[in-house]
Formats: sequence, C-alpha cells, structure tokens
Amino acid sequence: MLCLLLLSAGHTAAQDDKSPVFPEKRHQELIEEITFLPDDKEEEEEEKLPDPDWDFNWDFDLSSTTTIIIFSILIAALGFLIYRMLGDVNMRKRTREEGDENQEFIDLEDIEEERLVATGVSLSLLERAEKAGQYDVAVRLLYIQLLKELQDAGLIQYRRDYSNRDYQKQLSGRDVLTGFREVTIDYERYWYGKYAIEKLGYRLVQRKFNVLSNQIITSSAKVSPNA
Repeated sequence: MLCLLLLSAGHTAAQDDKSPVFPEKRHQELIEEITFLPDDKEEEEEEKLPDPDWDFNWDFDLSSTTTIIIFSILIAALGFLIYRMLGDVNMRKRTREEGDENQEFIDLEDIEEERLVATGVSLSLLERAEKAGQYDVAVRLLYIQLLKELQDAGLIQYRRDYSNRDYQKQLSGRDVLTGFREVTIDYERYWYGKYAIEKLGYRLVQRKFNVLSNQIITSSAKVSPNA
C-alpha cells in the first residue's frame, strides 16, 4: 500500500514539472515578442559612400578674353624659351669656333733655335704662344731673342752646342751679367724644369727680359765708340 502511494506522488510531481511558476504558454509568448534588431552603428558603417563625381567639364570658353590672354602668355613664354635655347647653342658654337682660331698651338719642332737666333723671333710668333696659353714656349722664345740681342751687341758668340753657363762666362765683367743670370734661372725653371707658369707669372718674367733688353741696348751704345 505504501508503494502505491509513493508511485502516485511521483507521477503527480512529474506532471507538475511543466513549471507552475513560468507556464509553457507564457514562455512561448515571450519568445514571439523578442525581435533582434541590428545595431545602429553597424548600419551606418554599412552605408556606402557616394561615388566621386569625375564628370569634369572640360569645355573651355575660347571666346573669353581671360582665356585668350592666358593662352597668349603661354605661347609667348614658350617662344621666348625656344629663342633662348637657340641663342645659347649659337653662342657656344661661336665661342668654340673662336677658341679654335685663337688657340693656334705652336709645334715645338717649328722652333729652330739657330734660325731664330739668326733672324730673330717675330712678334706674331710670340703672340701666338701667349694667346694659346703656352707660356713656357713664350719664355723660350724670349730667351732665344735675348741670345740674338746679346750676339748682335757683340757681348756673346752664339753656338748651338754652347750651354747657358758658357754664355755667362762670356758675359763675365759685363753689366748685364746679373740680369742674364736671373732670366736664365727663370728660363731653366719653366722650360727644362717643366714648372707650371700662369699668365701673371709669365708677365713678371717677361718684364725681366724687357729690362735686360734695354740694358743691352745701353751697353751696346757704350761699346760702339770704342769699336
């Protein structure tokens, strides 16, 4: 009898498991009332940005005075640029041609010492060396011309195989000996020693030669009455 009562109580409890506190019908109604809506921020992010408007208006109103002025300025600037470029090209070409004419380099084989001592160094030959920047060659020409002047003045006897020291011995006791030694040092430095010489340095050496030439003329004038 007791067992039957226990089974009957268990069956009744099983039927009451349908939650008397939260009935099944109410639970279904709550489920139907819930609506899942998307977040407002997500909707804003999903909104597409408007496409850029690439439809520019490329039509120019050529009848406009401003447009005509702008085009005129651009054309004038382009023409001026072309003019300057052509002018620079012509100037460089002309300068190069003038440089080629002025730079008539003297071939060292053309400098025949014996002949130049006999005939003298022409001014045009000396100027060619100076214009071409061959200042070492110009110093040699000045020295050859000096030997001619000394020989013409009767102060030395020139010979191709004589050294500069031989000429100094011949000038022993002469007033021009000191000046001759100085220019000989310059000559040997720039010609035989191959020292670089610029225009300014050459002018200083040339001045020494000119002073010595005048001194030779004076010495020659003193010797002539006794000859």
